[in-house]
Amino acid sequence: MAKPLPLFKDHGLRDDAFGPGHTLCPGCEEAVTFHALGRATDNGKKTVMVMGTSCGEVSTLMYPNVIAWGRGAEEPQELEKSLGIVHHVFESAPTVAEAVRDTADLLGDLRAWNGPPPNVLSWSGDGGAMAIGLRTLLHTIHRRARIAIFINVNEVFANTGFQYSPTAIPYGDASTLPGGGPAEPIDHIGLVLAAGAGFVAQANPGFAPFFAEVVDEALRCETTAVVFVPSPCIAGWKFEEGLTAELGQLACKTGLFPGFRKRAGQPGELKHVPEKRPKVEEYLALQRRFEHVARLIDGKPAVVGGHEAEVAAIQAYADRNVERLRRYAAG
Repeated sequence: MAKPLPLFKDHGLRDDAFGPGHTLCPGCEEAVTFHALGRATDNGKKTVMVMGTSCGEVSTLMYPNVIAWGRGAEEPQELEKSLGIVHHVFESAPTVAEAVRDTADLLGDLRAWNGPPPNVLSWSGDGGAMAIGLRTLLHTIHRRARIAIFINVNEVFANTGFQYSPTAIPYGDASTLPGGGPAEPIDHIGLVLAAGAGFVAQANPGFAPFFAEVVDEALRCETTAVVFVPSPCIAGWKFEEGLTAELGQLACKTGLFPGFRKRAGQPGELKHVPEKRPKVEEYLALQRRFEHVARLIDGKPAVVGGHEAEVAAIQAYADRNVERLRRYAAG
């Protein structure tokens, strides 16, 4: 008997539902995420994805021009291969996805739907989910809707001009808050755990095998699954092309956005957080949004003179963040 392939390799052999034609920045991590979702949803079920207005939505659904979604050049004959997209306003993607699930369940009860229950996904930016849409997100989780919610976390409203987002770490430059501020980001993982999500994860596509596991588990969850996807933004963070995966990995390793996975009622885990973590300035210095506090000097990360206190505050936040997520994992 042939040995089953690891999940990540198995995903690589599936049909992708995310194709060419999008206008995302070259090297954008959202595109990598969309390819992962496009393959993971080729699992023998029809897929419906609800996309709130976001950078990912406006760059991939340019009707009547190129639409970057769908398996193949034409609609597949098999229902299980098909993917439908519902575009809704900024804050309502989880609620609309919940309505799709309710409709599918009703059709099943009436025997008007005879196939397996569909994959139902919600996609939002962190602005749409954690600022303007926080109420929608928490109430959808509270109702235990059987959907998989994916939230792209890039710390700004990337679609509308890089305004400040409540997920931003301290002192990151934003168009509405030049130079950033001292406020620490909202505890997004703690919020959705407290709301009662059945599966909660934070995973970066830079760690591809772990990301594939998280997506697969979210799609299989029998209640609400929430996955946060830390996603470096080339245009908003102002870094060189080719650093996307490295920055995503550093965000995890420094403790600013650790890999995390927890099923309700079971112990969770932190992933890719080494015992000796890199200092936060190694991460900050690669992005011009932090050049007022840390930058590369002679090719090495360095704190800008007179701004030691700001960098120390970011480091202290990273340290506390790791300990907090360890407590959540153990709880």
